[in-house]
Amino acid sequence: MKNETSPNDFDADKAEDIISENLEYIFRTEASVCERKFAHLKERARLIASRLKELAGGKDIMEAVSHFYEASEIYSSMKGRKPEFENYFSQASADDSACLSEYSGRFEDLYLCKSISRFDEKTYSTEDVVSWLSDKEREITDSRGDKKISFVRGNQSGRAFEMFARFVPGVLAEYEEDFKSACEAVAGGESTYAIVPVENSLDGRLNGFYRLIEKYALSVVLSADVVSDDGESSTKFALVYKNFEIICSCGSQMFECRITLGHQSELGNIILAADYFGAELCKIYSLPLSSSGRENSFGIIFRMDEADIAGFFCYLFLEYPQFSSVGLYNSVGEEI
Repeated sequence: MKNETSPNDFDADKAEDIISENLEYIFRTEASVCERKFAHLKERARLIASRLKELAGGKDIMEAVSHFYEASEIYSSMKGRKPEFENYFSQASADDSACLSEYSGRFEDLYLCKSISRFDEKTYSTEDVVSWLSDKEREITDSRGDKKISFVRGNQSGRAFEMFARFVPGVLAEYEEDFKSACEAVAGGESTYAIVPVENSLDGRLNGFYRLIEKYALSVVLSADVVSDDGESSTKFALVYKNFEIICSCGSQMFECRITLGHQSELGNIILAADYFGAELCKIYSLPLSSSGRENSFGIIFRMDEADIAGFFCYLFLEYPQFSSVGLYNSVGEEI
C-alpha cells in the first residue's frame, strides 16, 4: 500500500489554516474594540480624578486618593457597574459569560486606577509613597543627638545591628531584656530604632513579633537576613521606627502590608494587580485570627524596584482601603 496523504488529512490541514486566519481577524477586531474601551475608561478616570481633587481641596491626585477619607466610596460610586456579558451572549455561550465578565471587570479596575494615578502627569518617588502611607505629620529626627538602636543581646541580633549600622552611621547599641522593651523604648522616644526578628527559615512569619510592631505603631524601615551560628537556618530581622521612613541603602525595595479580604478568592485580584503594575509578589502569609482578629487576613510582601508605584498604590487605596502598611523598606540581603 502506498503511503499517501488521505483526503481527510488534507481537509484537516486546510481547516486549521482557515481557523487560524479567522482567529487572527477576530484578534485584530478585539484589539480595536479594547482600544475604544480604553479611551472611554480614561475619560471616566478623568471625571473621578477631577471629583476627588475638588472634594479634597485641590490636592495632588495621589494625595487625594491616599488621604481623603471618602475617596474609595466616591470611586466605587463613579466607576460604573461591572460588565454583564450574559445579557449579550447567546445561550450557547451563557456558561462562559460570567467568568468573562469577572475577568474583564478586574482588568477595567486596573486600567481605571492606572489612569487616575496619571491624572496630574507627575512622576512620583518613594518619598511620595512615604507621604501617602503616613497618617500624621512626620517627625524629624534630631541629628545632633545620639541615635540608639534597642535590641536583645545575642549573636544573630548583634550581627543584624552591625548590618543596619552600616546605613545608620553613628548609632549606639542599647541592650534590652526582651523585644517588648525594645519596642517600648522606640515608642517612648528613649531609642530611635529597635531590632526585631520577624521571620525565620524554620517557622516562617513570626506573628508574635509582628503583633509587637503593630501594638506600638512602629514601621519596618530596613530588613536583613542573618544566618544561624550552625548555618542550618536564617532569621530575618527588621529595623523598626516610629514613622514610615526611607533609609538609603543597598538591596531591593520592599513593601509589606496586611490586608483583610471579603473572601480568599480576592487574593487573585491582588496577584493580578501586582503583575499588572510590575510589583513582584514575594510572599503571602495567611494570618491566624489571633494576629488579625478576622478571617481571610493576609500578610503580603512585594518587591517594588520596577513597579509603577502610583498605579499600584492608587489601586490599593481605592479598591482595598482597609489594607494596613507594615513598612516600605530596603532589604539589605544576607550578611556578608
